[in-house]
This record gives sequence, structure tokens and C-alpha cells, in this order.
Amino acid sequence: MKILNTVVFYENRDEVENYISEVAAIGEGMVDIALVVNSDKQNQVRAVEAALRAKGIDCFSVIDYGENVGYLNTVLKTIKQVDIDEYDYVILSNTDIHYDIKDFFQRLAEKKYPADVGCIAPCVYASQSSSYSNPHYSGRIPKAKLERLVKIFRYPLLGKWYLKLAGLKAGKTRTEKKSSCYVYSPHGCYMIFTRDFIKSILGYEYGVKMYSEESAVGELLARNGMRCFYDDSISVIHQESSVTGKINYKRRFTAWRESLEYILKEFY
Repeated sequence: MKILNTVVFYENRDEVENYISEVAAIGEGMVDIALVVNSDKQNQVRAVEAALRAKGIDCFSVIDYGENVGYLNTVLKTIKQVDIDEYDYVILSNTDIHYDIKDFFQRLAEKKYPADVGCIAPCVYASQSSSYSNPHYSGRIPKAKLERLVKIFRYPLLGKWYLKLAGLKAGKTRTEKKSSCYVYSPHGCYMIFTRDFIKSILGYEYGVKMYSEESAVGELLARNGMRCFYDDSISVIHQESSVTGKINYKRRFTAWRESLEYILKEFY
């Protein structure tokens, strides 16, 4: 079993170093990490690399495309640079992730999913809101809802209230761990793609830098006759430190609106 895990460096030195160290400790040689540099204004990447090598950790490579390619495109660009046949799974994850089960990758290696499963969504526990993020979207999001969200995110203050209310709702309604089931899409903080799905999307490029990746994955799965499976037997903790929190909130809401407009244009 071999796994490729793509993660982003965006002025998040400590988080990246901690995440790679944890994966190296529990991965048992199964996991290669592609660290894609999206922003390094303080020139910290090489220091992180040196610190990890000094610990004897060499399961990662640093990739710099010379620009901020966004989140989903880090994996879409990287899969063109590697021999995909070497990997059973490709993971795209945040670095604010903690593995609460230390045999996570061993469990994944032992799993036998149906042939049409192109994406696995692990159980994700969001530590700040004390809620579960998966199952994320059980069914396809109605076009009218996406259009309504576009209108909401035109106004940053309205968008902030919407997200605050959504967080409060999750804290009240998503407190119980759900059983495994098929879903429309995974939560974007941790997505596990099968080799067959990765091969089916080679050449695709996401049209924006960030947000709405879950919808894109759900649509690409359906387009290629595949499904997403939420597996409650493998789990991670999302510590929600949020790299996007480093970006001005007005820019974040502009990016969110643009991502929704892209999803509507591309898939609806």
C-alpha cells in the first residue's frame, strides 16, 4: 500500500512541521507527502525542511509552482508530476489535522471498497465547534441554494453572520457520530481519492484558488460514474486553525462567491 498526501504551505510553518512529523510517526513508510508552497513570504519553507530532515524525516518533497495555485489545484497539478500507478490513494488534506487513531493508514490499507468508490470521506471531528463535519453533503446541492449563497457572499458582513449561524447550527445538530453511508461529497479538510478517480480527472484544473472544492469533487465523481463513501471507522480531528484565516475576510468572501459562481457555470 502506498499513499500520496498533498498539503499546502501558506505561512504556516509550525502547523506543517507538526503535521508531517505526525504522519511520519504513524505512516509506517506508506505515506509520501507533497508539500506545495503557496505562500512563503518569510522564507520559512527551507527551515521547515531542514528541521524535519534533522529529525530523520524524509517522507516528503517540497514543490513550488512559482505562484499560489490554490487548494484543490495543488493535488491536480501534483498528480501530473508523479507516477500515479505507484499510489493506491491520493489524499488532499489541511495541515490543521490530528490523527486520533494511530493506525489510521493501516486501517485504510486493509479496507476493500466497492469498485465505483472514487473518494473516501473519513469521520471528521471539528474540535472548535465540537461537531462532526462528515457526512458533509448527502445529496447534490440545489441550484437555487447555490444562487442564494452567491447573493449572500456579495456582502461580507451578511456572509459572516451566515457562517456564524451555520456554525451554531452544526454545534447543536451534528454532535452525534453518524454511521457509514454513501454521500454526495466529502468535507474539504480531508479527502481520500482512489487511483481510478485520480486517473479520471488527470488534466482537469479547478477554476478558482479556493472554496467549494467539495462540490467540484462531488460533481467530478458523478461525471465519471463514481461515488463518495463516508467511512466512520477511520477518523481525524480537524483543529480548525484555518490557513484561510490569514486572508482578509473581504477577500475570503469574494473568493467564496467566485467559487460558487464557478461551480454553477461549470457543473450546472
